[in-house]
Amino acid sequence: MSVTISKNVLNSPPGKLVKINSTSLNGKISFSNKNSKTPLPPLVESFIIKNNKIQIDVIVFIDSSFPTPNFNVYQLYCIGHSGDSKLQFYIDYDLKETYANDFNAYQLTFKAIHKGIPAGIRLTDIKTIEAFSWNVDPVTSRGTETIVQSN
Repeated sequence: MSVTISKNVLNSPPGKLVKINSTSLNGKISFSNKNSKTPLPPLVESFIIKNNKIQIDVIVFIDSSFPTPNFNVYQLYCIGHSGDSKLQFYIDYDLKETYANDFNAYQLTFKAIHKGIPAGIRLTDIKTIEAFSWNVDPVTSRGTETIVQSN
């Protein structure tokens, strides 16, 4: 009898691809000791803007020895622990994992999309979002959760 073991690897994050409106290098951050190859969790802020859309601003930290990566953002609708509608965003890039101490801070701005959200759920029903840094390996940071704010 032979046993075949297959390793299922998710090459891209779950969810629907979202258009990034802007990407910019916004600064640098340094730590005296970095003891893990796990990506740093992103900083995230979100707002309801005109036409009842949700704008998301995320800052992702990338080893400063690397050139600016090609970022993709994926949106996944889910139900939070309290039963409320929630959106998760995976900031996807493909770089070698390192034990870096110095990081570039890249700000990405994008809007939530209706695609993948169940019928009857409006973007204004979303009260919480969560963002993850996702390196294609896939190694993912812990999520950073925030409340959707009104302007």
